Amino acid sequence: MGKIIGLVVGVALLGMLFAGSFLGAFHQPEPHGVPVAVVAPGEQVRQLQAGIDQRRRGAFELREYTSADVARAALLDREVDAVLVPQEGRLVVAGAGGRTGATVITAAFQAATQAQGRALRVEDAVPLPPGDSGGISGMFYVLSLVLPGIALAVLLSQVAPGLGLGGRAGVLMAGSLVAGTANAWLADAVFGALPGRFGWLVLVSSGISLTIGLVVAGLVKLLGTPGVGVAALLFIPIGLPASGGPLGARYIPEWYAAIGQFLPIGPAADAVRNTVFFGGAALWTPVGILTLWGLLGLVLLALPGRRRAQAAPVTPRTPVAV
Repeated sequence: MGKIIGLVVGVALLGMLFAGSFLGAFHQPEPHGVPVAVVAPGEQVRQLQAGIDQRRRGAFELREYTSADVARAALLDREVDAVLVPQEGRLVVAGAGGRTGATVITAAFQAATQAQGRALRVEDAVPLPPGDSGGISGMFYVLSLVLPGIALAVLLSQVAPGLGLGGRAGVLMAGSLVAGTANAWLADAVFGALPGRFGWLVLVSSGISLTIGLVVAGLVKLLGTPGVGVAALLFIPIGLPASGGPLGARYIPEWYAAIGQFLPIGPAADAVRNTVFFGGAALWTPVGILTLWGLLGLVLLALPGRRRAQAAPVTPRTPVAV
């Protein structure tokens, strides 16, 4: 009876972990430190910053730019999330960088300009594709790469427990390439959710799946079966909401975002988004973080694994004459 009670309590706690993590991150999204380029003199930028802070202090960080072209280039390079040109009454956003972010930025600056009795024209420099008008496919796509990475590592440890480091890494690479290619084909050719960069998407997708597979394989070798649970909890109920999910890291509590930037899910989503929609801009940081996680997995695989308990030798019994 005690085991049954423990099982029920454990399942309830697991559900609370999922609910608390996801709802804690997404229940009240608010912007914080969102960078916006403003093409105006410094004094005007400071006045705009003061006006914005009166409504939402700390929500937006206005940066001075002297040219609309330079500011637009910064938007496409993922240095800022929007461009405001006050003299022209124009706001430029990038919907593919995050639909929620573009909506929040638009609403905030439209309210500010309307309070001054002026109109604001909004342009989308990088719109979302028709196959993903809601802007949520990218995060679920990353999840579709994480699950094969976990499954491949776990099944490989069961099917070939004696496989060495080189062989195990080779199988993980091959499996990740297959999964990455198949998922990229679905996302690009079939659904049109992440279109136009198939080859690069295959490369990034395979790298994400390989990273997860290496880490899980290393944890399984180090901890045994509990390593699967550690990896699953770290990547899904913690890593997914801490990445910001479809909202983006700048719209969840800051301490959540601080955790998410060091876990692989958020950088993986950034790598996919920047590869497909922004021509490979700002890839160094997410790829670097994923590489460090992959190296950690290799190190764990190279360490001596847990020794399995050997069965005690069976002593044959001598038959006793009756």
